[in-house]
Amino acid sequence: MDSVKDIFKIGVGPSSSHTMGPRRAAQTFLTKAPQAAKFRVTLYGSLAATGKGHLTDKAILDVLGAERTEILWEPNTFLQFHPNGMKFEGLTANGTTFTDWEVYSIGGGFLSEGQGQTRTTVVPYP
Repeated sequence: MDSVKDIFKIGVGPSSSHTMGPRRAAQTFLTKAPQAAKFRVTLYGSLAATGKGHLTDKAILDVLGAERTEILWEPNTFLQFHPNGMKFEGLTANGTTFTDWEVYSIGGGFLSEGQGQTRTTVVPYP
């Protein structure tokens, strides 16, 4: 535990790895691709298998906008690094991908981009 804030967190659903992590990932991707006309988010493995019940889609759509975001569910595909994998794509108005980002929700609302990088967060109180 890095901070007292690691103990208590409030999210939109019952699982931090299925709501807080994907929401944080959507916020990060939005800052990376603010010019995107549309978004496509592919959820893999565990996120896809239980995401509807855990409100993973709601967490993402609240950030990126339901009217311009397509969510694809791939429950039988597991990415190598972690079972909670996501791929975010920024699309042009005609649907061409111009940027993408693969990221993993590793629990507690923390994110990882895979091997060699454990999580992306700022520790408020070391």
